[in-house]
Amino acid sequence: MRPLPTRSCSSQITVILKPARQFHTSLIHKYPSPSRHTSPLLLKPTSPHHTPPSAHRHLSSTPLAPTGLLRGKKALITGSSRGIGKAIAERFAAEGAACVLVGRDEARLLAVRDGLRIPESRSQVGGVPDVNVEAAEHVVRVGDVSSGEFWRGLRKQKPIDILVNAAGVTHYSPLFATTEELLEKIVAINLLGTMLGCKMIGKTMMGNPNGGCIINVASLLGLKGGKGSAGYVASKAGVTGFTRALAAEVGKSNIRVNVIVPGYIETDMTAGTSFKI
Repeated sequence: MRPLPTRSCSSQITVILKPARQFHTSLIHKYPSPSRHTSPLLLKPTSPHHTPPSAHRHLSSTPLAPTGLLRGKKALITGSSRGIGKAIAERFAAEGAACVLVGRDEARLLAVRDGLRIPESRSQVGGVPDVNVEAAEHVVRVGDVSSGEFWRGLRKQKPIDILVNAAGVTHYSPLFATTEELLEKIVAINLLGTMLGCKMIGKTMMGNPNGGCIINVASLLGLKGGKGSAGYVASKAGVTGFTRALAAEVGKSNIRVNVIVPGYIETDMTAGTSFKI
């Protein structure tokens, strides 16, 4: 099947043009990287409005077979208790990664962890397991991503090969009806949390001879705007601009920084909202 059309706005940005009604973990594809800054993992939503019904049924019910692409890697994923973050964690684990699941709801995180495929340790890659090396495992870390202290504690989880900043909150209210507290919360989690994660974990990646990969989750609303979501739009536009700047700063250190810009994804966070692009 031909994938949904995408457009590269820069070497660091992949824009998904078509809004989606449902996110499927089967739609994380590996593509050849057009540049050293572009991630090989793109999130592809699907919509019955843009694919034939028969093809849509086939696509949503038949996951891509794991390739072992991330075997021996450790990935830290924020917002992994639900929605896009959870789906990324599930696919990364299926590809062999050991996942550090970050969120605020411990019960949800533990449930996600218990459902993940058990990863292989680095010592198992390409050979017999080394009994002297501790086996890789998925771990849960509960905390607030907008807290620098929380991130300083997470730096002990090194080496982190992949950082995914998927934590986020949304809202649907006109700016003049949105409280200052809510605006501060949105910017703190969506933008400041992403910046702190990149600062703390990215710094440890610079000491890794293999570099690292940072993937930030923004939104099509951050590029197009949206009625009734000014605070959210501003925070996600900030994530996109921040990613451009960071990619230029750390590219020479073999750290690839990307932002994915999904359209509407139906998750429990977006349930009940009616964004208009």
